[in-house]
Amino acid sequence: MKLVLYWAGKERLFDLPPNKGFEEALKLLSLLQEKGISVEIINTNKLPEEKLQITYEKACKVAIWKHIGIRRVFGTKRRGGGLFFGKEVPALLVYEGEGEYPSDVYPHREPGKGPLITIRDFLKKKLLRESELATGIEIKEE
Repeated sequence: MKLVLYWAGKERLFDLPPNKGFEEALKLLSLLQEKGISVEIINTNKLPEEKLQITYEKACKVAIWKHIGIRRVFGTKRRGGGLFFGKEVPALLVYEGEGEYPSDVYPHREPGKGPLITIRDFLKKKLLRESELATGIEIKEE
């Protein structure tokens, strides 16, 4: 598994629900890296706009396959297109194996009118699963 975080730094971070708990998410990424999970952080301030758009399009394909919502998470009600993707709203892409396309993207809205799953939400669950695998003890979520 490889986790790739796209973001532009704290100074561009919007105070929006998709960014809830992002400071903690950075710490969780470090903990997962210590457990052997590959983590890459890409500064989108230094990434060509074209490359960022291609990455957003890959995330959109995942969203279509999984029936999850990302258009409004990374854009607005009227303007999708990844307006805030990896900038004002950080994006975490999850890769299983060596494929070109991610297997998941966070934050996202679950199918239908489901809940918003933040980067922190995903990383907390992932860390719990990794701890359970390491110890063989099931840890109950709060």
